Amino acid sequence: MALLRNWLLPALLAVAQLSFWPGLALSRGQTVETTALVVGPAVTVVACVVLGVRGRHPVVAALVIDTLLTAGFVVPDRALLAAAVAGVVALYSVAVRRPARTAVLVASVLVASGVVRALLLYDSAVDVGGEALASLAVYAGTVGVGRSRRRWLAGRRAAERELARAEAVRVTAATTERHRLARELHDVSAHHLTSVVVTANAARHVGDRDPRLTADALRLAAEAGRETVAALHRLVAVMMTSAADEESPLAERVGELAAGCVRLGQRVDVDIAPGAAGLTGPVAEAAFGIAREALTNTLRYAPGATVRVVIRDSDGTLDVLVEDDATPPPATGSTTTGVAGATPPATSDATRGTQGLGGGRGTAGMRDRARGVGGTLVSGARGDAPGWAVRARLPWPQTGGGVNSVRSRWSWADAATVLALITLPVVAVLIERPGATLAACPPAVLHALALLWRRRAPWTVLLVVLATAWIPALCLAFGLLPANVAWALTLAGAGADCVALYAVAAFAGPAGRTWPAIGLVAAGLASTTVALGLLDGADAARAEGIGPWFHVFFAVLLTLPLAVVTAGVWGVGVFVRRRREYVTQREDSHMSAVVWSAVVEAHAERQRIAAELRQAVLRHAHEVVAHAERDDLDGAADQARAGLAAMRELLAVLKGPAEPLNATTGP
Repeated sequence: MALLRNWLLPALLAVAQLSFWPGLALSRGQTVETTALVVGPAVTVVACVVLGVRGRHPVVAALVIDTLLTAGFVVPDRALLAAAVAGVVALYSVAVRRPARTAVLVASVLVASGVVRALLLYDSAVDVGGEALASLAVYAGTVGVGRSRRRWLAGRRAAERELARAEAVRVTAATTERHRLARELHDVSAHHLTSVVVTANAARHVGDRDPRLTADALRLAAEAGRETVAALHRLVAVMMTSAADEESPLAERVGELAAGCVRLGQRVDVDIAPGAAGLTGPVAEAAFGIAREALTNTLRYAPGATVRVVIRDSDGTLDVLVEDDATPPPATGSTTTGVAGATPPATSDATRGTQGLGGGRGTAGMRDRARGVGGTLVSGARGDAPGWAVRARLPWPQTGGGVNSVRSRWSWADAATVLALITLPVVAVLIERPGATLAACPPAVLHALALLWRRRAPWTVLLVVLATAWIPALCLAFGLLPANVAWALTLAGAGADCVALYAVAAFAGPAGRTWPAIGLVAAGLASTTVALGLLDGADAARAEGIGPWFHVFFAVLLTLPLAVVTAGVWGVGVFVRRRREYVTQREDSHMSAVVWSAVVEAHAERQRIAAELRQAVLRHAHEVVAHAERDDLDGAADQARAGLAAMRELLAVLKGPAEPLNATTGP
């Protein structure tokens, strides 16, 4: 298919050229010189063959075809029409497939070579200048259109990469979640239950000689059991969110997470920028996961501290900051807070640097999340105050170049388009009245310059363009420009009005809100045309007794056919907008489906693991506390061993391939 697409246009150009010249001339019996009859078709064939390889070598194709145009010294211009079109198409391929600087350089070379050929062919400076300006207009417009196409294709490729990355995340979502939860489960509870077994064994061996050791072992078993219960409750509470919640806006999810931490005794301040509040998708999921793991670590290693969660959008990134002040909880006379057990003691920065918010397994998991979406994460002690901080910088989600995306500044495509629109009226003035060319430049520049910002503010730009369209008429009224120059500027400058109208249709919103621009532009073109006619023929109108009401009527009458033309331009803009909306919505739909699938798979893993925790490990942890409070050290040790056995079984499943968990594991 690609091969057919590459060669179809060159074949059509060759057939059209050979049919027009020399075919038409020969069919009419016209005399064609032998040199022209040989060179002309040869140039056409070679140019079309070279054009066929423009996909792989666009720069070479453009330069070779431009060199072939030197045949204009021995063949008539009409014999090189296909070669000229082929050169424009090749330059378009350069603009689409190569960097902007390369496209501008190649276009400059083509303009320069055209000027050299004009100097050798024409004796008149006007002809040379007209050739140069016409080449500049055509090539600049071609580069502008090509760069716009390149930007659109770049958006599609970026969307494909995002979709591929999301698909890769989806494929590994369940495994990643199992491994993450395995690390979390091991960190929060394994060492507590192990300490119960070790202490109980020691108490059995020397308890007869030192009864205090048995009492200490019972106290440690009760405390360790409570700590295990509290830690597991926190983990289960995090896991038992619904899958639908994971597609909620980022601010809502972080707010619910912070509220849960507050209920567990933490003090949490949340500050989310409005631009990031409604974010969803892979980047939002990564930001939420980082905030969740960081807050979980503060619960474990800085209980009762004040934690700040700050999420900002700036310079194309999403910045996530989670920091605490390491303030220990106020004394309450009790060791139990939160859901069902003791809050672990506050941990020093040095300790946390190896096992908590600042490092170890928790930081590795957060760093993996950031890296998974192309971001970075750093953590460490706060330099300006006590406490710890985690800082993540994630790329802002790609919009895929959709119709509603705006750029902070104008692009090469905009600059090339505006240059072409400035050049066209100047060429018209050069042809009509060469001596007024310089005087025509300021009105042409003022009329088209605002189009640089047509994507960001299309309605404003349209109004500015319509207002500056009156400059030639005003100059004519004050005697600054002759009538023929004012007419040339107005008629050739109508292209800028059409481009502004297209921008409104393509970038200003749905068709239901942009259709009034059709009549606005038609009325603007009609009124400036009638005003010029009135100023140019004022004496004749007075002599024939034509009053102002006739000109008003004529302006209204002229608006109707112009409205047909402007409606066509508006329709093209609407078509392009709807096509872009369709493509971007399809991409967004695919992305949402992949992300939702990953969310559901990860959620299913958490649900089944949470069920296992409740059925096995949590039950044994509660039994450890119960036996310790009844002074049954052997029973507490047995339950701790059973909990460790259940945990080992669960960890083995989590670290292995995805298989259904047995939710009935017992002691």
